[in-house]
Amino acid sequence: MLISGLYTMEQLSYTDSSCRYSVYYNPLHPLYAGHFPGHPVTPGVCFIQTATELLAEAVGASLRLTGARQIKFLQMHTPEKPLLFELSWREEAPSLHGRISIFQDDTCIAKMNAQFERT
Repeated sequence: MLISGLYTMEQLSYTDSSCRYSVYYNPLHPLYAGHFPGHPVTPGVCFIQTATELLAEAVGASLRLTGARQIKFLQMHTPEKPLLFELSWREEAPSLHGRISIFQDDTCIAKMNAQFERT
């Protein structure tokens, strides 16, 4: 985990090309003291890093983000609410193409289509 103690997760489902995780961001993490004091909001870059780490766990390999065709942050997230990360992927050697959607309750708050490389 790049940012120690930022989140905890639980894998909810897994297939050969998709998985779902419940993710809880720690509202007491020092990151939120500066983003923003009194009104913590999870930075979008944390979603990207978390998605990369979850995908790496799902495929059993270290991954590096090498490109993104689309990244959309649709709503802000405050850390007291858990998120659902839905990930799917396909291999196109030497790359792994991932599609990630992030939900708070039933609302999609972020999504991305990205390319990763095994490291």
